[in-house]
Amino acid sequence: MNFLELLNRVARVAKPKHHNLTSLDSMEERFENTDIDSLDGMLIVMYMSEIYGVADEVSKDFNPQTPQELYDFIQQHKTIEPESVEAAMEKVK
Repeated sequence: MNFLELLNRVARVAKPKHHNLTSLDSMEERFENTDIDSLDGMLIVMYMSEIYGVADEVSKDFNPQTPQELYDFIQQHKTIEPESVEAAMEKVK
């Protein structure tokens, strides 16, 4: 599964529709360069944790700066591996 594709789709859900959002094109790109603010980031971590089965107490204070940091965190703490981006997005609706 393409992690950046999933992350961009989750970010679109987290970011209000009337706000701009620049797609993440690199695992090293800083979230702040894509119009993702701290509230958006918190929601993204919450959604991604739900998708991958990361416990709330583990993820509640996590504040990644890049997709790579989020990916590494998820790989370390996940209990679920979604079959596809579409299956993962079902948990976000």
